[in-house]
Amino acid sequence: MTGQVALAAPSTYGHAVPYAEFARLRREAPVSWVEEPERLRHSSAGLVRERGPGYWAVTTHAAVNTVSREPGIFSSGERGAFLVDPRTRADLEFTRQLLINMDAPQHTRIRRVVSSVFTPRAVSRLRDSIAAHAATVVADVRARGTFDAVTDLAAELPLLVLADLLGVPREDRHLFYRWSNNLVGFDDPEYGGADVDAYRRTFFEAFQYALRIADDRRNHPRDDLASRLAVAGGLTDRQFCQFWLLLIVAGNETTRHLIGGSLRALVEHRAQRDRLIAEPGLLGTAVDELVRYVSPVMQFRRTATKDVELAGAHIRAGDKVVLYYVSANRDETVFDDPDRLDLARTPNPHLAFGIGSHFCLGAHLARLELTLLLEALGPHLATLQQTGPVVRLESAFVNGAKSMPCRI
Repeated sequence: MTGQVALAAPSTYGHAVPYAEFARLRREAPVSWVEEPERLRHSSAGLVRERGPGYWAVTTHAAVNTVSREPGIFSSGERGAFLVDPRTRADLEFTRQLLINMDAPQHTRIRRVVSSVFTPRAVSRLRDSIAAHAATVVADVRARGTFDAVTDLAAELPLLVLADLLGVPREDRHLFYRWSNNLVGFDDPEYGGADVDAYRRTFFEAFQYALRIADDRRNHPRDDLASRLAVAGGLTDRQFCQFWLLLIVAGNETTRHLIGGSLRALVEHRAQRDRLIAEPGLLGTAVDELVRYVSPVMQFRRTATKDVELAGAHIRAGDKVVLYYVSANRDETVFDDPDRLDLARTPNPHLAFGIGSHFCLGAHLARLELTLLLEALGPHLATLQQTGPVVRLESAFVNGAKSMPCRI
């Protein structure tokens, strides 16, 4: 059992990722029991205090790999893929409409609908438009002098790309930004603020928008992902809305934190930044190393469907099992000097995009966005400077920042 650091508490990550605690667990108890802290939720009905049942923290590369490749034993659909349990049966059924909360065969069918859009070949066709957006956002921050690397670069590029991919007005990207902040940042005092009513309003607003898009595309299909989902996907309105929201959140939130974390890493590791400037041919391995080093999605949850032993831990059917990619990606048995940023690292078998049937659909797109932004920033990387403290997001789910003041 671990009790030294509150791994499940969002406030823990508002300071920093507890890498030292993860390293201790990898050495002493690769699969260890974690008590969940009390969580406060408030709404018009009043204040609610909740405490989860606890869970098994899976922290090594090998154990995360094992669980990910056994979806029949470690289910995403049994109780969902998020750390906090659904409160009611209705909440669980609602949550199961999201792709990441599905098991086969439903997961296989829904994933097949959109997988062709995210293949390397399909994503490569977006290169020119993404490169143009990257050049624009870099030119904007250069002209501004001082800027916020999170909101003006890391958030702006994925939002512009997402608007194009879905075929929606670019000015609506700020709605996506607010929705994802309210949902992923539910526990952060500045964003969701643990306000259940605001959380529900966000879902309602996003779903109403999605329904308008679905109706429009069914009557006037276009060459965009929204039309593919609405016309050829065979999805119900609820399924369309759920998948739409997943694209909105995953399509901007995780890439935002990947880009923001990468820029911070390059600012803090000047020798590696200078090496990248001197050796632009390193960009491919550099992007993969930044993905590993940042690990924007820190964990996903599974539920054991039967009694099983994992790395010496006796897990019972129904137990919550949490896969810590942020720890697996710094496993000393897999990565030499894992806490060091090494832009030439190869091989680099990181698990930042998951592995197995739930491997991230948007992995190729996220890599391309980071690649093209770094190319656009290339002539200015040497003079990119942080001018104030980074304000981190209070989240036990994503490794991200809300603000990083900079100048070029």
